[in-house]
Amino acid sequence: MKSKGTGQPILLLLTLFLSTSVLAKVDQIKPEDKATCQLLGEVTGDSGYGKNMSWQPIAKTDAERKATSLGATHVEWVSVQSIGSFNGKSTLKAYSCPP
Repeated sequence: MKSKGTGQPILLLLTLFLSTSVLAKVDQIKPEDKATCQLLGEVTGDSGYGKNMSWQPIAKTDAERKATSLGATHVEWVSVQSIGSFNGKSTLKAYSCPP
């Protein structure tokens, strides 16, 4: 007989590992670099549904993953918002900056 919820922590760790290791981490943009970078748009990431006390890194990683898929090299964090006690979303602005 299978017990309820035993695979959730393993799934969460696997999701975090894959989302952070597959794509390169984007840099935080400096205010002085905004003039030479192209704004790609605003991106929102979420922690998904589940009871997780550490939802913030999941939501941020989701937003960074989406930003890199747009071609972002740098980001500017706009907000990290709680949705209930165990879930939330993060919003950032994605930029493409010359090397």
